[in-house]
Amino acid sequence: MNKILNNSITLFFTMCFVLNTNSSFSQELTKEDNALLFSDIAQKQIVALGDATHTDYTASKFRVDLIKELVEKHNFSIICIESNLFEVYKAFEDFKTTGNIVFMNSSLYPVVKNNELDKLFFFLKEQNEKGNNVKVYGFDPNFSGVNTHETFTKAIQANLNNTEIECKDISPEDFSKHLKKLRPTNLKALLRTKKDYRIVHDYLTCYLDNVLATNENEYFNNYLFNIKTSLGKKLEGKKSKLKNSHIIRDSVMFENIVYLKNKYPYEKMILFGSSSHFIKSPKAINSKFMQNSGWKSLGERLSNKFHDDYFFIAYTGVSGNTRGFYGKKQKLKELTPNSIENTVNKKYPSNIEIMYLSVNRDKLILDEAVYSRFLGNTFYKINLTKTVDGLFFIRNNNME
Repeated sequence: MNKILNNSITLFFTMCFVLNTNSSFSQELTKEDNALLFSDIAQKQIVALGDATHTDYTASKFRVDLIKELVEKHNFSIICIESNLFEVYKAFEDFKTTGNIVFMNSSLYPVVKNNELDKLFFFLKEQNEKGNNVKVYGFDPNFSGVNTHETFTKAIQANLNNTEIECKDISPEDFSKHLKKLRPTNLKALLRTKKDYRIVHDYLTCYLDNVLATNENEYFNNYLFNIKTSLGKKLEGKKSKLKNSHIIRDSVMFENIVYLKNKYPYEKMILFGSSSHFIKSPKAINSKFMQNSGWKSLGERLSNKFHDDYFFIAYTGVSGNTRGFYGKKQKLKELTPNSIENTVNKKYPSNIEIMYLSVNRDKLILDEAVYSRFLGNTFYKINLTKTVDGLFFIRNNNME
């Protein structure tokens, strides 16, 4: 019965999204903004597109529109979503064959899922069928999917080639059981113990000590090594030091992207996630956390390593609604004087839906602005030219 239901859902979504994949990729920009945008990013190696809360519908719509155009017209061929690297990769490889969007979505963080991403996945599947080899990964080291434990256990067993390994009396079943407790959608997540982390860490250590890297499993083994490293750092720390998890997470995100760039040195990459990870200088934001936590963002690390080849564009709302972390719709607050959103609202005619400013053309305007709400739809005092490379402004945010 479940199989029939899944097949019916897949057919329904396929029919819906096939109708949408050929829609216009126009960003509804002025001609000047459009020319500036592609002058800025068409030749970059890594372009990050970040929204304020993960859940703003309109920001996702415009990001997906832009990704489609970058894939079709500017040869971008790696799309990285803010979810687990291997789970997203495995799900998309299966999705190319099955077309089952239900299982594709099951690899993502619940807060990341939206209909616009579904359209993107069907579009990318179609591109592959046309011979355009576009790859989809996550870039997050943390587990994101509904069936994380099954995905990793099956992949490990496949690489063992039916060979049993001795791992301190830890069976594959024990490994899978304790890994399941670490996934974010587990309702018993608050009951996690160091034992869960230790068993998963020790089993991965044992696996990596016994299974040599080959051309087939080199990618997977490298990723398991990053997971093991992340778990090891958590085991070394104390539960009270939650801020360390932010430092660890962004550092391993960075390692994941560097790994992909080394693996595909001549391919251009798009990152889709929260602006909080992509910011180029946390210290340029006047908040207690940014100033005192010692946190180094993924974007700062990418900017330092790839320099001018990394370009970050944040999306922010001028008016309309937003959605909080749990999906509750909220009206955006009135614009703050001296905010970049207020400046843009006055600069552009009211009939223009989306606007674009860049440090390459608008540095003076960006430098004069004091505040922005591109992080969490909360106005912060920000040095914009040190934090972003470009900003999209949505006139009526979260239209549905």
